[in-house]
Amino acid sequence: MNISEASKASGLSADTIRFYERRCVVPGPARVANGYRDYTERHVRALRFAKGLKDLGIPLSDVAAIVTLAHDGTCGELRGAILASVEETAQHLDERLRTLRYTKRELAALRVGLAKMTARRSTIPGVLPCECVDLVARTRPHL
Repeated sequence: MNISEASKASGLSADTIRFYERRCVVPGPARVANGYRDYTERHVRALRFAKGLKDLGIPLSDVAAIVTLAHDGTCGELRGAILASVEETAQHLDERLRTLRYTKRELAALRVGLAKMTARRSTIPGVLPCECVDLVARTRPHL
């Protein structure tokens, strides 16, 4: 497949794919006789994996090491450093998942409260305001 097709399949722009190849974040594909890149499904999987890691905020240098390991299946003398990077990435992912789950629960509670709210209510059912809101309300002059 060409770079346009790889772009659509991976969710990355063609410019990002070229950038990742120049920076050795992902392996470059073979080129056909006319010089165009010839991407395989395996390259697309590596591109998706790199995108997922980068979306998690993983530094590009770490993304490169992890993607290379996953794509090549070899690590040689870098085993220890790559293992540490993979473990750190997994911990980072676990923390992001915890944060996302917490955020999802808070949004769900807010959605339920807003759905139950009537036109006459000024507060959201099931949502307790922070103490700072009460403090400001008590000290604000009533007009």
